[in-house]
Amino acid sequence: MSKAATFLNSQVGRKLATGVTGLGLVLFMIVHLLGNLAYFAGPEALNTYSHTLHQLGPLLWVVRMGLLLFFVYHAWLGISIWLERRKARPDKYEVYASRGGASRQSWSSSSMILTGILLLLFVVTHLNTFAFHDFDKVVYGGVEMHDVHSRLSEVFAQPLYTVYYVVIMVLLGMHMRHGVWSAFQSLGWMSRKTNPVIYGIAFVLALIIAAGFIGLPLSIFFELV
Repeated sequence: MSKAATFLNSQVGRKLATGVTGLGLVLFMIVHLLGNLAYFAGPEALNTYSHTLHQLGPLLWVVRMGLLLFFVYHAWLGISIWLERRKARPDKYEVYASRGGASRQSWSSSSMILTGILLLLFVVTHLNTFAFHDFDKVVYGGVEMHDVHSRLSEVFAQPLYTVYYVVIMVLLGMHMRHGVWSAFQSLGWMSRKTNPVIYGIAFVLALIIAAGFIGLPLSIFFELV
């Protein structure tokens, strides 16, 4: 095994990889959210945006599969670290109480493994609902496109799916709140002075992204668009 592989398989290496992949996924979330917000600009804007992506052809599926593997790798890293910590401390933990302070222990941090697994399962169902769906077609300027706008309207008009989606986005916010801060810590970009600042930034970023994703389905469901 090479030195690089040995390092990445170590506790420190996996924590570092978790931080890097986590920040990469946050960047993807931001881009994905901006794309979703095209819904508010009307059917043509959103469908044209989607059509532009589909013009990538097979490359789009390579990117999708790459992102899915990225999600799975990030989840595997988190689960492996959690299992190793649990093995090192087999006794049950005492009743949880939020400590705050330098450790930033909170409900977000204590539920990372659970929210992470639920988010990974959501990615699979989300791909099945949208990426693998056989879309209706619409024509703009003589160009046939997938009618993504109608699909979103159809899906988020369903109460159960909308509630499910909103709950998952709340969990996403919780996961990101601690995850972003933890990523910066793992990468060694923290100090006593920057610790509270970065934690505050992580909280605001998680809040904005979660609220952004929640706003779309609620707007559709309550017919605010």
